[in-house]
Amino acid sequence: MSNRNKIDILFLLFSLLVLLLLTFPLFRFGNSATPLVLGLPFSLFWIIFCITIQFVGIIIFLIYDRDN
Repeated sequence: MSNRNKIDILFLLFSLLVLLLLTFPLFRFGNSATPLVLGLPFSLFWIIFCITIQFVGIIIFLIYDRDN
C-alpha cells in the first residue's frame, strides 16, 4: 500500500469519527443544555468543538500531505 493510500484512509477514518460524534449514538453524550461552556449550552459547544477538531485535522493532513 502506498503512502498516499494510507493518508487517504486515515483521513477518511478521521472524518467518519467526527461525523459519528455528531450523529445519534455518540451525540447523546453531548446532548444536554447544562453545563454552560463559554456561555453556550453544552450541545452547541459540542457541535462547535467537533467542527473545530475537523478543521484542525484537515490542516494537519494537508501539512503532512504537502511534506510527502
